[in-house]
Amino acid sequence: MVSRLKRTLTVQQRAAAFEHTNKVAADAAEEERRVREEKNMRLRKLRIASGDQTLREK
Repeated sequence: MVSRLKRTLTVQQRAAAFEHTNKVAADAAEEERRVREEKNMRLRKLRIASGDQTLREK
């Protein structure tokens, strides 16, 4: 019985774990969004640069 009580989380512990999980998920989503935006900017710059090159060649 004692070991079961030790394994059971209190309401505060469950709430803290839930908040931590949400924070980690939000941080991961923000990082993914930032990386995607950086990738899009790099691709946009490459497209613009390649477009300038093709215009110069003509």
